[in-house]
Amino acid sequence: MQSVKKDNPTTSTVKTDNAVQSLYSTAASTPQPGLCCPQDYPPEWRSHIPDEAFEYNYGCGSPIIKAGIKLGNVVVDLGSGVGIDSFIAAKYVGAQGKVIGVDMTDAMLERAKNYQPKVADSLGYDVVEFRKGHIEKIPLSDNSTDILVSNCVLNLSTDKELVFKEIHRVLKDGGKVAISDIVVDREIDKSLRQDSKLWSECYTGALSVPNFIHAFENAGFIAITQIDEHPWTEIDGYRFASLTVEAYKFSAGDICDYVGQMAIYLGPYAMVQDEEGHKFPRFQAVEICTDTANRLKQAPYANSFIVTGATRVSKASSGACCDTSTTAGTSSGSCCDTTTTKTDAVSSCCDTDTTAKAEVGASSDACCSDNKSSCCT
Repeated sequence: MQSVKKDNPTTSTVKTDNAVQSLYSTAASTPQPGLCCPQDYPPEWRSHIPDEAFEYNYGCGSPIIKAGIKLGNVVVDLGSGVGIDSFIAAKYVGAQGKVIGVDMTDAMLERAKNYQPKVADSLGYDVVEFRKGHIEKIPLSDNSTDILVSNCVLNLSTDKELVFKEIHRVLKDGGKVAISDIVVDREIDKSLRQDSKLWSECYTGALSVPNFIHAFENAGFIAITQIDEHPWTEIDGYRFASLTVEAYKFSAGDICDYVGQMAIYLGPYAMVQDEEGHKFPRFQAVEICTDTANRLKQAPYANSFIVTGATRVSKASSGACCDTSTTAGTSSGSCCDTTTTKTDAVSSCCDTDTTAKAEVGASSDACCSDNKSSCCT
């Protein structure tokens, strides 16, 4: 795996960290128009938040809107600033949820806490907590967060590799991260990276797009997906943009056992391959282990796959399927024979009538019959 390049903790790094802290302390008391590239929020997302707060919006996207927050979720907002994304999250986690905003700047935290009572009055409940902390050392326990969002903060860090590891640490298994951040079209020259003013203004700390994605991969995230992009500006020939990416944490189990579970990819592509090298041809049953089966049953995969729970497939059988001569109750595999009923047809194969085909939710290409199959050999 490719490592994310970072500067050593030198005098230059300390100077950069101090410049970031100083600028955003000032920006908490005096609005700084044009700092980063904040995006607008729909009225229905911001109606419970004081309008004044949006004068101090220094994000570069709106990951919170695209994060898929559900009632009862625990949501963490890294670099929460004056609390805008945290307050939006509060509306959607409901009274049973929890939102934790993390910021290193006292002035930002003070302003966020001043807005908090007004937001709570508007919602009728208060589920937001603000904590002081650095994104390189998130003040949360392991495996404690359903969704983590960050809005134009990672580019400010001088140790992005550590930030991504921390994000992975605090997320629950199956948890999701949604990050909007500034990216650049190619790696920035080291001399420019040492310009602490440009760094604090969201420019020279930006990762190139490949390094941004590698940072997710190196930290152990999978299902990495771009969900938004906006061009921003150009400086010294470097083109900057806001990129919003989501990714998931899935921890491997102690044992990945093959018990006959099958996965059927429903399209639209002819074939897809996951991060572990599993290949899934469209409409064909592929035997998978228990870890992979558990993962494919969850977002963001669930709508693209059918996962069956049959007994283990015999390695001596032809592919994933059995033929029509197999008798019911003795089939070793995930297939159904001509005597299998519709209620039993929860596998990758079908009998000679069309009822089981409906179980698969695909065309007959995904099924076995006594005269045609794309999954039997």
